[in-house]
Amino acid sequence: MQVKLSIHLPICLGLMTACLAACSDSLMRPEVVAPPTLDDVRNATVVGLFDDPVALRDGRWEGEPYIAGGASRPAAGVIGDLSAAGDLDGDRTVEIVAFLWGSTGGSGTRNYIAVFTNSSTGVSNRSTAPIGDRVKLREVRIANGRIEVDVVQHGPGDAMCCPSVEATRVWLYDGQHLREVPR
Repeated sequence: MQVKLSIHLPICLGLMTACLAACSDSLMRPEVVAPPTLDDVRNATVVGLFDDPVALRDGRWEGEPYIAGGASRPAAGVIGDLSAAGDLDGDRTVEIVAFLWGSTGGSGTRNYIAVFTNSSTGVSNRSTAPIGDRVKLREVRIANGRIEVDVVQHGPGDAMCCPSVEATRVWLYDGQHLREVPR
């Protein structure tokens, strides 16, 4: 028995081409992953605050006392509900910008800006950068890939307790690092 493939070959080739196009199109499109929420950030591991990463739980972390039985210890946490989400590096993935504080046990509290993403393995802290000691954060927005943060910071002659200079500071995220840039 002899089968003529010449009649069915164009149909088969057409179906194979359509299947390959559909498969390759879905392979070329990255899986859409929702951005992390601020609650996700409150339970993430953070780098850049201290020498070692810290694992936040319910938005807070406390290290061991510097001296056994002592009260002074490193601590860190998420600052309030201030955050913004957007595609910061043009990769079509939405990142979330959140703010953290870190203290080595003294009276000062350093504030930080941090970028987080979501992946199939969970929340990832991509980069963390210092903002300053006791800088007050007022508002954050993402505009054209730039992170703009309205702050009240220390001016010349301000006591550490009482910053008085209103400013807008700007950071860029290149997919790996946050860096502050001139406004």
